[in-house]
Amino acid sequence: MKVIHIVHNYYGFSGASLQAKNLARALNNYSPHIEQIFVTRCQCCISKLNDHDQFKVIEIPISYKRLWHFFLLCKSIKPDVVHFHGADFGLLSICAILKIPVYWKSTLLDSDDFYTLLNRGSLRKFKFWLLKFISINNTLTKQIYKVNRQYIPTTKLVTIPNGVSISSCTHRNELKKEKIVLIISAIIPRKKIIEGIRFYKDNFENKGYKLLIIGPDNEELDGFEANYVTKCKSLSNNNIHFLGKLKHQSVSEIMCRSQFLIHLSEREGMPNVVLEALASGVYPIIGEMGGLAYEIIENESYGFIFNNKNKFDLNKYTGVNIMGMDIIDKKYSFDVISKKTVNIYTKLIGGK
Repeated sequence: MKVIHIVHNYYGFSGASLQAKNLARALNNYSPHIEQIFVTRCQCCISKLNDHDQFKVIEIPISYKRLWHFFLLCKSIKPDVVHFHGADFGLLSICAILKIPVYWKSTLLDSDDFYTLLNRGSLRKFKFWLLKFISINNTLTKQIYKVNRQYIPTTKLVTIPNGVSISSCTHRNELKKEKIVLIISAIIPRKKIIEGIRFYKDNFENKGYKLLIIGPDNEELDGFEANYVTKCKSLSNNNIHFLGKLKHQSVSEIMCRSQFLIHLSEREGMPNVVLEALASGVYPIIGEMGGLAYEIIENESYGFIFNNKNKFDLNKYTGVNIMGMDIIDKKYSFDVISKKTVNIYTKLIGGK
């Protein structure tokens, strides 16, 4: 079985890109017979092997020329399934022409749900027509499902959450948590870093906790504002530390020692960092995100939803978040997500 994964930026910091790569690694373990190839947009146009994962990564132009490149690529490779991790109607049209089954993942409400896609820019009728060539749409969340079901038959819809790697922390009974609160995010306004720092100051600073803020703050970020970064960093002190972008292994090690994660982002597709926190026995403190938060955690049980109504009580969250770890094992582990994904691939190609 040959599968092409389409991601907008294979080498970027985006959650969609990271999720696609992590899923591909998990699929390698679950079904090694699946040949996986990544296609991503780039200024250049080359083919190379990703050293860490041994995935072939093919870069196609950002411009309309990508359509011809992708057409030739599909004619050459003859994929059984094309798995879109985000929207690209141009490449979808090529799949339609070549009659290639399409597994299309929606990643973010108000960004790539079908209503937003059809009403952004031009060619609405053409894009609506192309939707019928999506074989299966993973809506990711119940929110997106409610939108997308208005445009394609519900028989073509599934709702499968993002996967998360089971924590590399020591055995949960041996975990020792320190008085550490985390914010792990790009430093941009949409992520509400300043509000997160204020929450820390109001609820943790005078209790002996320190705040570590991890994530990039450079101008390459979508939504980057230099003044916002400056304003955030002006709030640093002996208890608040900006560590910049760290390697994933380093972040995982810090998370294993930490007790809380603050994530007050305005909107998310499915916040990977929150799932990883739960897997590491961390208590997440998250914004409502338009209702998505209530799909992820049970408020004031194994996490706290900040909604300006309920008062945060630190005493409710002690030690390791065992319940959160159990939820991840049951619903979000890559073992679970890989099995569901392979079942969809198999269904699309008729058991080939």
